[in-house]
Amino acid sequence: MENKEKVVRGFKGFNKNLCCRGFQYEVGQVYETDKPISLCDWGFHFCRKFFDVSGYYSFDNNDNRFCEVEALGETIDGDDKSVTNKIRIVREISREEFMEIANMGKNNTGFWNTGARNTGDRNTGDRNTGDRNTGDWNTGDRNT
Repeated sequence: MENKEKVVRGFKGFNKNLCCRGFQYEVGQVYETDKPISLCDWGFHFCRKFFDVSGYYSFDNNDNRFCEVEALGETIDGDDKSVTNKIRIVREISREEFMEIANMGKNNTGFWNTGARNTGDRNTGDRNTGDRNTGDWNTGDRNT
């Protein structure tokens, strides 16, 4: 799906130097290309959903950095990423804000938890301990 000249908000991952695929970025700057954009080939890539960025830059790597971006030009959307010919790096997302976004409930420890009081990673439900639990009050790993 292609959009013409509509501002689209999203997220982008970078290495510790704020580089992506060898291109150096800077917060607050706008970057533009005249070359035709193509998903997975050419242009400035970003994700509309914060969690989709993890497919390209690991949330577990403390050296990776994440920013809020705006696509200001033509965009092409794929399943989990988009590409644009003009992008603004709006701001860097702090580690504290990153953890709030990564844990979409209250009192969660770990990553990708939804619900409340989960410990571990990728838990859905409430009061789960361990990894990849679905449901409530699970202890251990991979409980449904």
